[in-house]
Amino acid sequence: MKYLFKVSFTQSKKLIKYMTYALLLGVCLPCWSWAASPEQLEARIADLEKKLIQLSQESLELKKQVIAANKKIASLNQQSAPSLTLPVSKITTEQLNPEPQPQVVLLDDRINTLADRKHELMPTEKTRSTQRTLTLTEFKDYIKDEIGFSFGGYFRGGWASSTNGGPKNYAEGALGRLGNEYGGWYDLIFSQKIYDEDNRRIDALVMIDGNVNVNKAAGLFNIQDDNYMQFSDIYLTTQGFIPGYPEANFWVGKHSLPYNEIQMLDWKTQKTPAGGAIGIENLKLGVGELAFSLSRADVNLAQDDVNHDVNVNQIELRYGNIPLWQDGTIELAGKYALANKSKQQSDLTVKNAWLAGLLWKQENFLGGFNQLSLQAASNSMASQFANINTNNPEFAANANNDYIGQHTGGTAYRFVSQGEAYLADKVIMSHALAFTLGDDVYSYDMNRAHTDFMSFKSAIRPAYIWDRYQQSGIELGYFHQRNKISGEKYNEEGYKTTLFHTFKVAESLLTSRPDIRFYVSYIHALNNDVSQFDFNGKTYQVSFGIQTEVWF
Repeated sequence: MKYLFKVSFTQSKKLIKYMTYALLLGVCLPCWSWAASPEQLEARIADLEKKLIQLSQESLELKKQVIAANKKIASLNQQSAPSLTLPVSKITTEQLNPEPQPQVVLLDDRINTLADRKHELMPTEKTRSTQRTLTLTEFKDYIKDEIGFSFGGYFRGGWASSTNGGPKNYAEGALGRLGNEYGGWYDLIFSQKIYDEDNRRIDALVMIDGNVNVNKAAGLFNIQDDNYMQFSDIYLTTQGFIPGYPEANFWVGKHSLPYNEIQMLDWKTQKTPAGGAIGIENLKLGVGELAFSLSRADVNLAQDDVNHDVNVNQIELRYGNIPLWQDGTIELAGKYALANKSKQQSDLTVKNAWLAGLLWKQENFLGGFNQLSLQAASNSMASQFANINTNNPEFAANANNDYIGQHTGGTAYRFVSQGEAYLADKVIMSHALAFTLGDDVYSYDMNRAHTDFMSFKSAIRPAYIWDRYQQSGIELGYFHQRNKISGEKYNEEGYKTTLFHTFKVAESLLTSRPDIRFYVSYIHALNNDVSQFDFNGKTYQVSFGIQTEVWF
């Protein structure tokens, strides 16, 4: 190639030179014709023709040299080309024409040396720089971490109808939620890094959640149409500020320790809604990790036709990630809610309550995981165990922070299991089971005190895996609850069968999202002594629809 460039450049100079002569002769020829004799003109024309013939010969010679040079370069390329050892039939387009990975060169302006830290005082000191090459994906992650802002969340929603008017959800916390929920719940989480130096980090987080109805076109925020929003978390979290525990997180604001959700039944075994709070998580102590929180959760109490605001403080303690065996851990947890009544409130009946429990987690269980919970609670927290639907262990009776009913020291106990496993190579199944009993609790469903109860709730969901993106299956649910008040028994019982086909992005039923679910569901309330529920005048319902559930 170098030779070709040399030939081309040298001969081109000659060619340009002779063309210039020809042009000048052509321009000057009319002028010369006035002053020159015919013999002189003929001589000049003959000389010009001779030079043009010479130029043409040189041009032809140049062409030959270029062709020869190209042949020589092609021969050299063939000799230096590496041999392919793969059979031709197995050589792919990517192997012959590999796509270069997009890369970004990151230049760090300064190195954290003593001289660099004194750069403000040593303006003549030259700062050093380093550079490293990142793929585009790595660069995106770097920018995300450097800026420190993230937005994520969750939502669900879709279209549904039934053979008997608008579909109604029934006991989804006892029968299973697939094909049995018709709301549009959402969580929106905003996080911003505030500080990140010297192994210390501070982040501000805000979480908004709520519901938007999917049965009406307008979605203005109001409680009547099931459209509402709340700031469930507004807090500052830090890392590296607790001496001796660099991994521990210390947070302050409106927040609580993490929830533990029973996904298929849509309630939590661990949940402590809080107002103002402080907490510590991931504090390594002994063989496990300690988590602690102190929170405020005042309640509204209506007594003697007067509404009272009673101060309540909650202390929660967890000691988890205690290793048992390979992939198996255990967690011990306790919570105590204390009513802090004023002098004017000494006659108000607000009972303190406690929750204690044990949580066993087993990863890599038949290709999936399993989780077992054993819990006990008292007073208003025990009363939550007796609900047919939502069984969150909260101190207040509802989301309006109301303290309702008479609580006289009653207790309740429950055993809960959830998880998923592979029954065969292409068959996966998830489950949620809960067995609960209690005595002398308050029934929020019936608004009756001194209730003894026993309940069994279940949902199983086997599915056939067509491929990574599609599954078909069935969700079966059954529950039975019996309440006993003053010797009188009240039974609630029902079952559910839901056929579904799902578009997915991974195989797991419980840990992968998004899902797009096509379903038809049959629900039958066999007894309704406790809830007095009906499906628009019937004891059963056939519903169908399409639902999506997304984490992002």
